[in-house]
Amino acid sequence: MDKNEAIITYLLQCPAIQNSPLYFNFINAKDDNKQIVTQANDKIIDKPFIDGSIQKRFTFTIMDYKSIAYTAVVKELNNMSATLVYPNENLEDIIDVQGIIDWISEQEVLRNYPDFGEDCVIDDIKALSDNPSLNSVDTSTNPPLAKYSISIQINYVDYSQVLFN
Repeated sequence: MDKNEAIITYLLQCPAIQNSPLYFNFINAKDDNKQIVTQANDKIIDKPFIDGSIQKRFTFTIMDYKSIAYTAVVKELNNMSATLVYPNENLEDIIDVQGIIDWISEQEVLRNYPDFGEDCVIDDIKALSDNPSLNSVDTSTNPPLAKYSISIQINYVDYSQVLFN
C-alpha cells in the first residue's frame, strides 16, 4: 500500500477537506484549495526491534489557501467590554483551517487511522501544533491569499521484515 495514497484517501473523509480541491505536492493556489506536501523523515527514527519490526514515522503538511480581507474586527463597546459585531473573514478562515486539526485529534481518540496496509500498525496520528501556522500572504493575487499550514505526524510499526512471531 502506498502511504501517500493512503493519506489522500484518509484526508478525503475530513469535512474541512472533502469539498475543496486537493492537490499533492503541487498546487494552483486559489481560495480554499488545499495541498498535501510530503516531508523527508529522518532515518534515525527507524527503530528496529528484536523481531525485525521497525518503529517508523511518516510526516506530511497540509497547506490551506484562504482569501484574506483588509478589514478590522468590528466590535461594539458595552459597559466596559467589547463584543464582536460582524463576522470577520480572516477569523472565519482560521477557524475553518483549525477544523482540520480538530478532525485529526478526533480521529486519534477514535483510533481511526489511514490504511498503511496489513504489514503496518499505526500507533498514533497527531497535528504537530495546536493551531495552524500562517506561513505567508500573497498580495499579488486577486483576491490576496493567506497560506496556512498544518504538519501531521504518524508513528507506526512496520512488520514487513519481521523475522519471527
